[in-house]
Amino acid sequence: MLSTFSLKRTLAGTCLAALALPGTNLTAATFTPSVFATGAAVSGTSPDSVVFGDGSLWVSFQNGADSTGASGASTVVRYSLQGAVENTWSIAGNVDGLRIDPNGQVWALQNNDGNSALSVINPVTNATTSYTYGASYTNVANRGFDDVEFPNGQTFLSETNPASGTDPILVRLTTPLASPLEIAGILNSTFTGTDLATGNQASTTITDPDSLILDPSGDLVLTGEGDQQIVWVFHPGAANQSESFLSLLSPGGGPITGSPDDTVFPTAASGIFFISDTGANTVYALQASGLTPGSVYVDVGGVFGSLNTSTGVVTPIFTGVSPHGVVFVTTPEPASLILLAAGLALLTATASRVRRT
Repeated sequence: MLSTFSLKRTLAGTCLAALALPGTNLTAATFTPSVFATGAAVSGTSPDSVVFGDGSLWVSFQNGADSTGASGASTVVRYSLQGAVENTWSIAGNVDGLRIDPNGQVWALQNNDGNSALSVINPVTNATTSYTYGASYTNVANRGFDDVEFPNGQTFLSETNPASGTDPILVRLTTPLASPLEIAGILNSTFTGTDLATGNQASTTITDPDSLILDPSGDLVLTGEGDQQIVWVFHPGAANQSESFLSLLSPGGGPITGSPDDTVFPTAASGIFFISDTGANTVYALQASGLTPGSVYVDVGGVFGSLNTSTGVVTPIFTGVSPHGVVFVTTPEPASLILLAAGLALLTATASRVRRT
């Protein structure tokens, strides 16, 4: 967790916003954007996935690498929370998914549109280990794996480019972390679930599965990027698995402009949203306070905004070129810092009295 954070660089062309967030976000929240890092500093371009772990921020720069692995390499960068580069790795192909498993290993998913592979970084030794998929991965029609999550000791991946409604878009890893990696589908492209905007059961089809994240309850949340929808998967892989979905709308209630990417759920009233803006080749730090824990935020097109899960309306908060990856890192509330300082002062005074006796 962050104890202090200082950004000395300023961001031009963005704004400080204080607004009442609708629906699930009822608290008046304040947001202050700043530049955290740029691709130029690491000779990288097109930052995409961003994840926090082991006290560091991890970012994948795709560098124009082909998403089927035909050419190029991505750069994975480990930053301190003050923006210093701690290490870099060059990984073949396009790294579109970057996650940290329960053991602290960093998963870099390569080539989301075909010929998918996996590289895992050991954050202690900095060594990388490569893995391949087995026969259960049908490497046709540009299919691949985009993102991964690890609820309840299991591993689930989003699978891209379904050719029909019966093709899986979510799969479970059925083997340990060893080549060949085998998978089994748990959710097809066309499914029936609860439409959160109406409360009714309805059929929907996700043609462009993308980012995957866990919500605070441990449920899977999948982005249908080209479909402009968010899907919740409850009890994934279990006999009682069920789904809900929500179509995203503009503040006026019409279609949104652009495609959604990452979804994020702040877990505290204050913290920092780290946002990778692919088109701007920049990672921003959006300092936030007055948040409602469990509220929902999402990247859509050129904006990062608050999502009303009752209506699907996205209220813009931050405007960039093309925000893609986002992660939330908590910071202590000012009152907590005061209490901590008071507690340390009390301990110091007590120790001083003990030494004098």
